[in-house]
Amino acid sequence: MLCATACVQPERPDPFVRVDSAGVRIVESTSAAWSPGQEWRVDPEPAFRLGDDEDDPSSQFFRVLDAALLAGGDVIVVDGGTSEVRRYDAGGRHLWSAGGSGEGPGEFQSPRYLGRRQDGAFLIWDRSLSRLSVLGEQGDLIATERPSVGGSEFVAQGLFDDGAWLVTFPVSIAAPEAGTTWADTIGLWRYDPVQRDRVRLATIPGQRWIWTGRHMLPVPFSPRPLRAIDGTRLAVASGPDAQVSLRDAAGSLVARHRIVRNRQPVSGADITRAIESLVEIGQSGADAAVWREWGNRMESPGYEPAFDQLLTEPDGTIWARRFQSNPVSRESPTWDVFDPTGVYLGPVSTPGALTVLAIRDGLLAGVYRDELGVEYVSVHRVVGERR
Repeated sequence: MLCATACVQPERPDPFVRVDSAGVRIVESTSAAWSPGQEWRVDPEPAFRLGDDEDDPSSQFFRVLDAALLAGGDVIVVDGGTSEVRRYDAGGRHLWSAGGSGEGPGEFQSPRYLGRRQDGAFLIWDRSLSRLSVLGEQGDLIATERPSVGGSEFVAQGLFDDGAWLVTFPVSIAAPEAGTTWADTIGLWRYDPVQRDRVRLATIPGQRWIWTGRHMLPVPFSPRPLRAIDGTRLAVASGPDAQVSLRDAAGSLVARHRIVRNRQPVSGADITRAIESLVEIGQSGADAAVWREWGNRMESPGYEPAFDQLLTEPDGTIWARRFQSNPVSRESPTWDVFDPTGVYLGPVSTPGALTVLAIRDGLLAGVYRDELGVEYVSVHRVVGERR
């Protein structure tokens, strides 16, 4: 069809914003806010990739546990194979390595990057040792401590902007009878390391399991308990609705960011394919015969989870990855992006075989695995103008 003067693009409906009786700000988007040409995209060619130099131990990775982007583009990588924390500059040059396998001061068994304090120190949590290590700007060990709340050990998950920690408390489950199913519900708490007190922020329904008497098998398509820190707030998501909820430092629900779209139903064929992928990766150590026997006893959800990963940027932008039923898929995943006000901007695809771990300041970092399973840390540019 020809336009005599100019073709007018149809207007996209504005998101519906309201505040409910409890003071919760709800933003519902029926379509993407980006107009054609405004969409963000991730450059498939990395700005730099770590792991190509076979002669440099600092450029070799095995079982990367975490990665983070710092202001200015530096990268922190936690390598599980060496139990090291490594820092690289914005061009990929190795700056320092800290740690190593062990239980002594400055050593790690199962390290995770907790965050960076306002004084510039890096906080490393060791889940196996229930221990916090504080590293200086050059990777030097400043302090080590084993904090607890009322004698109860916890697992630190992240660092809020005001210095409080996001933590969970392990739950012990007695050995059930074969055929028992249960939900792995996650309680999330805010812990003040100065006052040594805690506030419950949220309880998220999570993965369902079935016990065979020998193997603990995950029920395909059961909810994922997703969480991410948004400044001093906590972002959470779970279940089949495309929605992210935000809770403040007191645990009060303050906002919901929603995309209005249909839930995705789960068919018998979907369940079969999901189980085949779990067998392929050796999930729970169970072989195909075990899965065939117990798969028929599982009561799978009728709908897929909307998301299976949640990340935030320092400016409040939220990225939620659309659910993928195949954990070994090398296809490009799609992320739904919300701006800091909760408006749905639109979808963004990230490179296949790349597990994204951090996004900030127009950069995206993650672990790329080639077809042989060799790991690389890859940093890519996010192209597109900010609103």
